[in-house]
Amino acid sequence: MNKTEKNQFLKNVLTIFSGTTIAQIINFSAIIILQRYFYSPEEYAPFRLFFEFAAVFSSVAALRLESGLILEREDSRALYLLRICLKYAVIISLIGGFIFTLYFINEIEVFQYEWLLVVLMPIAIFTNGIIQISQSFFTRAKQFSTISASKIIHSIMGGLTQIATGITGFNFTGLVIGRIAGLFSADINYLNKFLNSFRWLKKNKIEEKRLIKKHKKFIFFTSPGIFIGNSINLVILIMLTHFYGDEFTGLTAAAIQYLGLICMLFSSSFAQVYYNQIAQINDAKKLISSYSYWIKRLGLVSIIGLVLLYFTPSSIVTYVLGEKWSGLLYIIKIISPWIGLMFMTSSLSYIFIRLGKQREIFFFDIFHLVLIVGTFFTSQLFFKDGFETLYVITIAQSIFYILSISLAFKFLFANLKNKKLNLD
Repeated sequence: MNKTEKNQFLKNVLTIFSGTTIAQIINFSAIIILQRYFYSPEEYAPFRLFFEFAAVFSSVAALRLESGLILEREDSRALYLLRICLKYAVIISLIGGFIFTLYFINEIEVFQYEWLLVVLMPIAIFTNGIIQISQSFFTRAKQFSTISASKIIHSIMGGLTQIATGITGFNFTGLVIGRIAGLFSADINYLNKFLNSFRWLKKNKIEEKRLIKKHKKFIFFTSPGIFIGNSINLVILIMLTHFYGDEFTGLTAAAIQYLGLICMLFSSSFAQVYYNQIAQINDAKKLISSYSYWIKRLGLVSIIGLVLLYFTPSSIVTYVLGEKWSGLLYIIKIISPWIGLMFMTSSLSYIFIRLGKQREIFFFDIFHLVLIVGTFFTSQLFFKDGFETLYVITIAQSIFYILSISLAFKFLFANLKNKKLNLD
């Protein structure tokens, strides 16, 4: 990567990073207010379960065809592919809503008999799915300021609505309504920018079929792989709720969210720009150099973060959030190595798509799910303690993400025999 490329790359990252930073500061502020004055860990658990469920389905709302948007060189093809993404988003939202209804009926006490959630789930999946599709589309168009602004709008509207529902006495459903309001406001901003910059094309069945065939790996391998990978947190929270109750699950869910917000400050901004950059690289050695360059620097950031976290006194949490959240920082410290490694791999995860290794990563994600479920039940068998279980899960998760980095290098070096990478 020469100096000009580095400068442009960092400029694009910083454009999204600035918006992400402001958005996450707003999110942090809103969460602190909500948890200190309105919601306990027991009330926080069903909210996180709801949105972890929504996140699993919204992550595959377009069957990951939105990743193909960045690979398309011609605007017309990208617009046809966008049409396909939107159609699938509607279908997946309805399917996800139906499956959630079955889960809701089975765990109706956990969700405090709030039937409104059944109606809100497909809306949550769709609005979040549209954001993911829009981010890929505007990344391709290199309109990073639009992505940055949408993140801020999302956080402001979501945070204000959640606080308003808390003040007016809503239970955890106020958190759900507020989050959806934020998602919807960001979608409106993306729609407005799209209508001002692009012209919608008429339906072309032949071209759409060709694009689906071209990007079929995203549908058959990336999509189920992402679905399985993103279901890990949901599975962990479901099992924690079943074995250790709402309070412990609420604390763990909050810990994952706080660390996730910190990681998202950089990883989401970085990943979008990184994917756009490596999509242009057709030299195998240059691709290895790029991955090596960034994995070292992301690793250093993770180590610094872990050191600072372990020297943070627990009294800070009780001072800010109150006594009911006293165990939060302890859980954050337990799971932080896993989240730190996840931060590194998720920032560079698009390398597998660029190498065309969707099939291999699909089976790797299946291994991930089996590993976590097996680890959980093994820990439950021997320890029957929530904290001990989190330690064991953290070890298993850390091993998985180290294997993921190793696998990336294996694929990169195996690809050296190809002088050029296919870009079509």
